[in-house]
Amino acid sequence: MPRERFHKDDGRPRYVGPATVVLPDGREAAVTASLVLRLDPAAVPDFSYDRHSTWAGSVTLAGDDDVDLFDAAPGILRMPDGRESEFMATSGGPRECGCSGLGPAPFC
Repeated sequence: MPRERFHKDDGRPRYVGPATVVLPDGREAAVTASLVLRLDPAAVPDFSYDRHSTWAGSVTLAGDDDVDLFDAAPGILRMPDGRESEFMATSGGPRECGCSGLGPAPFC
């Protein structure tokens, strides 16, 4: 019997793959990002990036970088194609943390 998928297809754009976290002090760390678009800005009346988080997920250190991802308050998430967006670390620890986007999703 086939196993049910962990993430059911809910039609929301997702990204799982490599990225870079830029911490407030300028240090950079390679990460694996697992992200999902939470809402479509066009579907929210009076939408403001200052009041709404459009994307969220987690970031996990991909190597042995000596950084604490929870220090990304705020940080910048840079995708392999160069697109970036600001985020806040929301939970977790030094090697893996939850994140909540502060601007447009860099993976859409």
